[in-house]
Amino acid sequence: MAHDLRCPSCGHENTAEATSCTNCHFPLHDGAPQPLAGGSAPEAAPAAPAKAPEPPAEVKVEMHRIRPIRPRRPASADQQLQTQLIVGLGGAAVVIGILWVAYSGFKKNNTPAEAPVAGASAQQLADIELERNQLRADSTNINAQISLANVLYDTANWSEAIIHYKSAMRMDPTRVTTVVDMGVCYYNLSDVPTAETLFKKALEMDPRQPIALFNLGIVAENRGETEQALSFYHRAQEAGPPAGLGEALKAGIQRVQEKQKTAGAGGKPPAASPGGGF
Repeated sequence: MAHDLRCPSCGHENTAEATSCTNCHFPLHDGAPQPLAGGSAPEAAPAAPAKAPEPPAEVKVEMHRIRPIRPRRPASADQQLQTQLIVGLGGAAVVIGILWVAYSGFKKNNTPAEAPVAGASAQQLADIELERNQLRADSTNINAQISLANVLYDTANWSEAIIHYKSAMRMDPTRVTTVVDMGVCYYNLSDVPTAETLFKKALEMDPRQPIALFNLGIVAENRGETEQALSFYHRAQEAGPPAGLGEALKAGIQRVQEKQKTAGAGGKPPAASPGGGF
């Protein structure tokens, strides 16, 4: 009996006449049957299973979208004007900023130091510095303006006091006593018409303002208008004068009456001074 042939590739048993493996078609011999040595077909070593080919490595291809360069559309007339305005305003803002910094530095370096207040005591100098510091922090501080003006008034710095009285009046024109004190400053600077106008303005604001009435009596007395002076003095007494003014009114009435007697006798009446700051 013919020996079967074992396929050396897959180990399948084929007939002796087979020229190729009926299982995997592996060629067995060149056509003639070949006996196996030893009278039996040697057991072929099992073939290693065919290794499946590894799949090719995935190649990542980075795709770039090619965007064609497009020419920029020309700006419209409105867009061009807008751009010019923005550039112009930006340039102007830079120039203004530079000029402001330069001006601030110039002003700081060229502002003269405030002159010392003549005739002020140590306490008054301290008060003046306090009020000036408050005004440096807030120039609209009306109370600091008036307080500083009052110290300047008390130290006979009439012109400087008027500056601060005016600043206070611009912020609050209803301050009657401020009007009166400013009038006294003008009177002491020999500007009697302006002083009289301010005293009358104070009476328009308050017809019973005793200090304004007293000062109008002084003006009339120094003009020799004794009857009008007595009228103002009496009205001031009736208005309820503050402490300190009552004695001045009594002295004024007595003085005018003496002037009337002296004038009748041909003498020269003494001059009177206005009052303020009561």
